[in-house]
Amino acid sequence: MTEPLCTRLGKTGRLPTPPAVVIRLLELTRRSDVALKEIADTVAMDPSLSAKILRFVNSPLAGLSREVTSLHQAVALVGVRGVKMMALSFSLLATDGGKRCNGFSKTQFALQSLGCGVAARVLSEMTKKGTAQEAFIMGLLSQIGRSVLAGALPDEYSKVLTAARRIPADLPEFERVALGGTYTEVGAWVLRNWGIPEALCSAIETFRRFHEIEAPPAMAEILHVAETAAAAVIPDGRVEGTEIQSFIEEAKEHFDIDPEQCLTATSEIAAEIERTRELLEIPQGRMWSSQQIETEVRERLAELSMAMHIENQSMAIQQEELMRRATTDALTGVGNRAAFDARLSLELERSVRSESPCALLMIDVDHFKKLNDTQGHPAGDRVLQAVAHLLDENVRKIDYVGRYGGDEFTVIAPGTSGDGVIHLAERLRKTTQELRVPWDARRLNVTISIGVAVFTHATDGLDACSIIKAADAQLYAAKCAGRNRVAVTVDNVPAACAENPWEA
Repeated sequence: MTEPLCTRLGKTGRLPTPPAVVIRLLELTRRSDVALKEIADTVAMDPSLSAKILRFVNSPLAGLSREVTSLHQAVALVGVRGVKMMALSFSLLATDGGKRCNGFSKTQFALQSLGCGVAARVLSEMTKKGTAQEAFIMGLLSQIGRSVLAGALPDEYSKVLTAARRIPADLPEFERVALGGTYTEVGAWVLRNWGIPEALCSAIETFRRFHEIEAPPAMAEILHVAETAAAAVIPDGRVEGTEIQSFIEEAKEHFDIDPEQCLTATSEIAAEIERTRELLEIPQGRMWSSQQIETEVRERLAELSMAMHIENQSMAIQQEELMRRATTDALTGVGNRAAFDARLSLELERSVRSESPCALLMIDVDHFKKLNDTQGHPAGDRVLQAVAHLLDENVRKIDYVGRYGGDEFTVIAPGTSGDGVIHLAERLRKTTQELRVPWDARRLNVTISIGVAVFTHATDGLDACSIIKAADAQLYAAKCAGRNRVAVTVDNVPAACAENPWEA
């Protein structure tokens, strides 16, 4: 916290002062030789505080295994430090006295402080971080800076409270601008002046910005999420409903607590706040009932489920688009080389398993270089697109059309025998021969040459490299024989020689 705000707060003369009994306790606990009886006798000087401590240590919240009947037993079981912190915390939750600060309800503040304590205890148990009692005390004291600012600078702080839409979530942003410091920094400053252990002060000072610190105090993260959880149960702002959503998001981010666990946690926190409120004699303030909390959480879960569904759909569409781009030739829209290689290997494996033939057609656009040289590359691109579309439209759904590279295309025809593939190849050749591609007020004639290889499941050495090599050899034969032809090999036995390829 900036020094000017410390100085201003000190000069107001309105800083909170613990009761005389608590001040005496703070002094005693600074001594290394303090006896348990001295601590117990000091607490006993305040009957109301004594009753609160005994009620608390005998409640399920304290987690003690035996009934405590005296303050001496309480000190022995809870420890000097524990009793000191309880006494300080419980006394600071008193709701009377002090100058009024518009927008600051002392009853609601006490309830919210209790909520932070209970939420911190519940989260500590859920996450196995820290000790439940320590978390409870730190949660109770984590909000003290708000009370200090409201009491010492009531007029200025009322403006901060008016500006903030969510309390306490939005407070630090407005406090730093208006006052030069935040309630967490003020709270830590006051507690240090009272001699509270540095570990606790440091956690309270940093829990709203622990993610900015390289090595934050151990309990800072618990306090950060606990404050959000408390606000979900005890809302104090003008945008109610967002607190539940914030808690669900924070719990997931920091501790991987799922939304259903958040529902259990908020219900437990609400029930425990009500029990502890009565133990500590805190007036009934404004808080949501367990039923209201469950309804709100269920609504948020439904919204999250819907949002997740929409997000999953969007991701599926994006994934599908990425896959399409990765496997599709950008110019022609048919499969690219990588996709062809993967598909051919898959179909050959399937051919072996199912004992069925597999055919590969290697297709080359005739005189393509001459077309590019005379008509230009855009004309060549238009021809490649037209041929790719024609091939795709004239094969079966189970067949696969790909662009092998340049002006070469491929067709994988699984389950196709020698006669079947000859019929397919001739149909593609004749249909292309009839194709007229519009270009620059003209129509370009196109022909293709096709080399075909058919491998049966019994073929020795059946692999992608072999079938590509065989089909490529037949494509070369078709081109050498004058182009616009089909040449076929079945199990490495040509249906027509290179000099006289088969043509229907």
